[in-house]
Order: sequence, then structure tokens, then C-alpha cells
Amino acid sequence: MTVPDIPDIQEVYKSRTRIDNGTVGHLNDSQQQALKKLWIKIFAHFEATADKPIKVTHSQIKADSYASAGITGSDCNAVAQWYNQNLEQASSVTTQTVRDKMYLDGIHEAAVPGTFKPLFSDNRDTRSFANTFWHACMLYSNPDSYLLMFLRSVSWDVEAAFGKIVKSVEWRASQAIDELMWDGELGQHHKMMSDGVTIRAGKDKLGYPVVTVRVRLNVPRERSESIVERFAAFCLEQTALLARGFGERATLVYDYNGFKKENIDLAFIKSLLTMLSESYPQMLSVTIQQVNSWLFTGFWTIIRSWLDPLVAKRTVIAKNVDQLQTFLDKDQIMADMGGELPYSYKYVYPTKKENSKMFDTEGRMRAEAELKTTVDAFFAATKQWVTSPDAASYLDPAR
Repeated sequence: MTVPDIPDIQEVYKSRTRIDNGTVGHLNDSQQQALKKLWIKIFAHFEATADKPIKVTHSQIKADSYASAGITGSDCNAVAQWYNQNLEQASSVTTQTVRDKMYLDGIHEAAVPGTFKPLFSDNRDTRSFANTFWHACMLYSNPDSYLLMFLRSVSWDVEAAFGKIVKSVEWRASQAIDELMWDGELGQHHKMMSDGVTIRAGKDKLGYPVVTVRVRLNVPRERSESIVERFAAFCLEQTALLARGFGERATLVYDYNGFKKENIDLAFIKSLLTMLSESYPQMLSVTIQQVNSWLFTGFWTIIRSWLDPLVAKRTVIAKNVDQLQTFLDKDQIMADMGGELPYSYKYVYPTKKENSKMFDTEGRMRAEAELKTTVDAFFAATKQWVTSPDAASYLDPAR
């Protein structure tokens, strides 16, 4: 794969100037033509797959939950019976979800509706390519941004970008990523959520939000392997949603303070890197490894071999807070990392009140109808644009 030519990432941060080339509003003629060609291929794939739904083969929703048994959260008797029959599994630190912990602590009020309904009348067991594609576009401020992210990652090779998008959309459909996010943190591993293995606090010097992985809190023996992929997908999807309002990028910091042998988790790292490369390329502005442990050397040798070439160009090692300040001002670095940001993580259980809109069936129907109207209008305007000789019209208000 040809690696895009990008400026030295440290120089970019010293200048405090974002790289806008290749993003919406900053395309040259050849980039606009590549975007056109990619949309044409995407639309053709919509037609080719219209009667070929993608089967949900490995849902990221916990397989051994009461929801997978066909029980809705509103059926209190059935839920109670399920927990009585599955108490050992629901109590185990390796498998316990936030939902399990809440229930066993006496918090029985459902925080999300028990029955998930995919967008645009897809079945729960299948997804159409087109519907899954438009759902993925909702992570970005403009559907063009979704396509441009893949184009930039492969140096504007339209065929390569198309192949990556198809693979990513099929992954999202087969893994039921939409249902994963509907279920939210309730379906995530309780200890990883309560400990705050990943937290979001501060901004970097380019104004992008900072996501920190506190490696010392991730202990593989404390959770089952099935947890890893679900947690990685949830974290990346959350990060993409967060980044949408800040230029559609984020900075990832691995905090190795207190790192021990028990924290070595190659499965989690590999899942994260694979998903980043295949489904969220270009989302990270920079990845910072903050290291003060001799154990990291051998660990890093393995990780480095897995890095996508583009991610590798944007990955740096900071051995102390002074080096970290190349990318983050000191008041945006958490105090426990040597900075001045007075942030303290405390996990708070989700409530039914905060998710009240999810219970508003009529409101959801109206919102989905409005979304479909918007998607149809964008689809029509874009189909007109790709057949127009005027490349600059991609910024037409109709799109």
C-alpha cells in the first residue's frame, strides 16, 4: 500500500495548524474527481446488493445475556427468572456487564428499551448494505467525509478505497454495531467501565479531543476473551461520535504509568489496531505512547509490526511530561500524568431518565422519517452531481 505523504507530525503540532487538505471544503480537482468515482461505485453497489441482506453472524451484543434469550427488559418476571438461573455467570468478574451489576445491586429499572429495531425497517438478524452504509455516515458531519477518510488512507486510489468501505460496512452489519451502540455501556464489561480503562478528557494543541487508555487498569485475566472485541468496537465508535464535533479526529494516548506484566494484552491491542485500520482510518490525529517502563521495549517490538503504515507515521513515544507537551498543553494533561488538568474519573450508572428519548416510539418514528427524507435528498443530489461536469458543485447546499 502506498503511504500518503504527510508532514512530520511533531512539526504539525508545533505550528498548531490542522492539516485540512483532502477534507470537505479543501479538495483539489483530482480529489473531487476521485470522490465522484467512489460515489458512483457505492451507488452501483447499492443496486447490486439490494436483494442480498447481510446476515448478523457475530453480534457484539453479549451472547449470554437475557436479551439474547428473547427476553425484554420490561418483562420483570422473566428477567428475574433469567438471573436466578444464571447467577454464577452474572456475578463473575470476568463476564459481568454493567447491566448485570446494576441488577444484582438492586437497580432493576431498565435503562434502554428491551427490543432493538434497526433503522429503515431492517430485520434484527440481517442488515442491508445501503442502510448500514448510511448509518455509518451518521458518525460524520457530512457523508462525503466518510468516503474521503478512506480515500486519504489509500492515497486516493478509488478501487482500494471502495474495497475498504465494502469490507468495513459488511463488518458493521455482521457485527450489529448499531445494536452495540443502542445497548450502550449497559452491555460493556463492568470492571473495565467502572475502573475507567479508557477515558476522555482534555484537548490536544489542534483542538482535537484526547482519549486515554490507562494500560495499568487493563488486566486480561479479569475478563473473558469475548469482552475484548466488544469493548474495542464500543470505544472506537464512541470516539468517532465524540470527534464529529471537533474536526472528525481525536488523539489517542496510551498511559503506561504503572505498567506491569499482568497488563500485557496483545489481543486488545490487535483488535483495536485492526478496527482502526479497516473501519476508522484517519480518525486519529496522533497516537502517543507515554512510557516510563522498561517492559515496554519488548511489548512495543510486537505492536509496531502490527501498525498500519499510516498509523505508524502518526505514532510517537513520549518518555516524560515535557515530551508530551509537544502535543498537549500542560493544562490539558491529567494531573496523574504530570499535568495540570484536575480530572478525576468516577463511573456513574446509566439511568432510564437520560435515555428517555429511546422509549419515545412516536418520536423515533418521526425522527427516522426525517432522516430518510434527508438521506433520499442527499442521494438524489449526489447522483446528479456525479454526472455533472462541474466538479466544484460537490459543495452545493443540496448536498
